[in-house]
Amino acid sequence: MTDVRTDWTRDEIADIYNSPVLDLIYRAATVHRQHHDPQEVQVCTLLSVKTGGCPEDCAYCPQAARYHTSVKVHKLMEVDEVLTAAHRARESGSTRFCMGAAWREVRDNRDFDKVLEMVQGVNRMGMEVCCTLGMLTETQAEKLKTAGLYAYN
Repeated sequence: MTDVRTDWTRDEIADIYNSPVLDLIYRAATVHRQHHDPQEVQVCTLLSVKTGGCPEDCAYCPQAARYHTSVKVHKLMEVDEVLTAAHRARESGSTRFCMGAAWREVRDNRDFDKVLEMVQGVNRMGMEVCCTLGMLTETQAEKLKTAGLYAYN
C-alpha cells in the first residue's frame, strides 16, 4: 500500500471535484478492494451526543435551528450515558463508535472537556473513535487526537 498523500495540487483536486460521481465511486471501490476484503464490512455505531439547535442553515440537515423539523433539542449527554451506549455498541459487534454534536464550532469549555472524556472512555474500550462536532481549532484537534480520536468528520 502506498502512503496517504498530503501533497495534492489544486489541479489534481479540481480534477477529482469535476469528475462524474460514478467514476469517483468506481475509483474508490477499486482502491478499497486493493486493501480490504470486499466481502467484509466494518460495523460502526453513530450516536448524537448533542442534538438539534445548530445555528448553521445546512438545507439537508434536520438539526439546523432555522428549519422546522421533528428533531427535538437535547443538551450534551453525560459521559456515563455515552459510555454505556458505546459498551452496548461494542457488545453488538461495532468496532467503531462515532459521536456527533449539533454545533457550528466547538468551544473550549466544560462541554468540550466532556467530549474529551467520552473519547478517552470509548478508546479505552478498544474501539475506534470518531467525532463530528463542527469546526475545530488546531489545538482542539490535537486534544482530540491525544484523547484517542481515530477519525474526524
